[in-house]
Amino acid sequence: MHVATILIPVILATSAASESWSLVPTFKSFFQEQSDNMKTFVTTSYNDAIKMKDSVDNYVEEQQKVISDHFNNYIEDIKQKGRDAADPYFPGDADALLDNPDVVLSVPGIITRNGYICETHTVISQGYVLNIHRIPHSKIRNIVPSKTVLLQHGLFASSADWIMNGPGKGLAYVLSDTGYDVWMTNIRGNRYSKHHTTYKTDSKAYWNFSWHDVAAYDVPKIIDYILSMKGTNTKIAYIGHSMGTTILFAMLAVRPEYNEILTAGLALAPVVYLSDMKSPLKSMAPIANNLAYLDMLQGNYEFIPKNSALGKISSTCNGDNMDSLICKNVVFYLCGFNERQFNKTLLPVFLAHLGTGTSWKTAVHFSQEILSGKFQQFDYGYLKNKKIYGTASPPEYDLSKVTLPIKLFWSKNDLLSSEKDVLSLYDELPSKPDMFLVPDEMFNHLDYLWAIDAPRLLNNEVVDSVNRYMNNFWFDIKF
Repeated sequence: MHVATILIPVILATSAASESWSLVPTFKSFFQEQSDNMKTFVTTSYNDAIKMKDSVDNYVEEQQKVISDHFNNYIEDIKQKGRDAADPYFPGDADALLDNPDVVLSVPGIITRNGYICETHTVISQGYVLNIHRIPHSKIRNIVPSKTVLLQHGLFASSADWIMNGPGKGLAYVLSDTGYDVWMTNIRGNRYSKHHTTYKTDSKAYWNFSWHDVAAYDVPKIIDYILSMKGTNTKIAYIGHSMGTTILFAMLAVRPEYNEILTAGLALAPVVYLSDMKSPLKSMAPIANNLAYLDMLQGNYEFIPKNSALGKISSTCNGDNMDSLICKNVVFYLCGFNERQFNKTLLPVFLAHLGTGTSWKTAVHFSQEILSGKFQQFDYGYLKNKKIYGTASPPEYDLSKVTLPIKLFWSKNDLLSSEKDVLSLYDELPSKPDMFLVPDEMFNHLDYLWAIDAPRLLNNEVVDSVNRYMNNFWFDIKF
C-alpha cells in the first residue's frame, strides 16, 4: 500500500479532531449564553408574575372593600328603615292621645313619655332585622349599670308587654329603677322587627319560622350583641313570659353554651309542656294544621295579622262600652278570670299592642306540643322529618342540658300554664329549679303583665331573685 494512502486518512482524521476540539469553547459559550438568557427570562417572568399577582391581589382587595362597603351600607340602610318603621312616636291617630296616649304611642314613645331614656338597637339574624328596645339606666342615676336583664315577650306580643303597666308596676321600669340595664327583645315578624334583608314580608319564605328559630338563632345573636357592647364578662339574667319561657328552654337545649354565658333564667308562666292546658284554645290544636294549610293556600302566612277582621278587635275595646266588656270576658275565658287584678284602663292599651305579628308555623308548633305532650322540634311529617332530622319523629329538646340556675313562677288560675305541666317541667330539669307560687288564687296568665297589685304579688319576688342570682351590686359607670 502506498504511504500516501495510509497518511491521508490519518491526516484528515487528525485535522477533524483538531477542528472539533477547537469548537468546544464555542459550544460552551453558546450554552452558557442560552442558560443566562433563560435565567434572565425566568427571572423577568417571575418578577412580572409577582407584579401581576400583586396587582391582581390589590384589585381583588379593592373590589372586596367596595363590595363590603356597599353591603354594609345596604345593611345599615335596612337597619335604619327598620328603626324608622318601628319607632315612630305617633304611629296612629293623634286625637286618641286625648284619651289614652299609650294606645297610639310606640314603645320608645311610651318610655320617653314616662321620663326614661329609650334606645333602639338593631341586630340581624338570618336576614331578619330585629329591633331591641333598651332602658339603659334609671331616671335617678344617669349611669349605665353593669347588671343586665334581657326580657323576652310571649306570643302575639312585643317589648310593650314589659312597660304597659306603667312606672312602678311595669317590670322593665321596676328593674331599671332597681339598678339594671334593661333590654327588651322583639321577635322576628312583629311590628318592631318586621323587616328582612332579602324576603318580602308577605312571602312564604319570610314567615317560614317558629319559636324554635328564635331560640336557636335570634336570642343567641342578641345576647352576643349585648356582650359585644358591654364586655364578655357582663352578667345577664333572662326573664321570659309565656312563649318567652319556651324560647329560653329550647335555646338552652340546642345551644347549651348559653347555660354558661347567662347568669340565671326566670320563667314567668312557663309554657313547655302543654298537654294539661285548661284554656279553650286547646280545642284548636287538632285542626290548627288544617287551618294553616287552608289559609296559606290563599297566600296568608301570618297568623291573625293586625289588619285582619280579628286583628282589628282592639278598635272597639275602649272605655266602658259593651264591646269592651265582651273583649274583657274573652280575655278571661282564654287566660283565666281575675276581676280583682284587672285594670280596665289597660285593656285598650294591651289590645292595641297585641297581635304584632307571628307565623302560622309558630301556632302549629304549639298545637303539636299540645297533642304530643312532648317538648320537641317542629313535626314536618314522616318523609320531611327523615330528610331534616334523620328520624321519623322530630327530636325532643334535651332538657338534661339545662344547667343554668332557673326559677319557675306559676299560678293556680293560669289556664295556659297548668300546675301539672309546670311540675312536669320541674321534674325534667337536672338541677331542680327554684319555684314561686304567686300568692293569689285567681292570678291568671296575663296578670304577670298587667296586675294591679303586680309589685306585691310578683315584682318584688322577681327583683329579689335576680339580685340573688347576680350576687353583685356594683355598677360600672360609663359616661
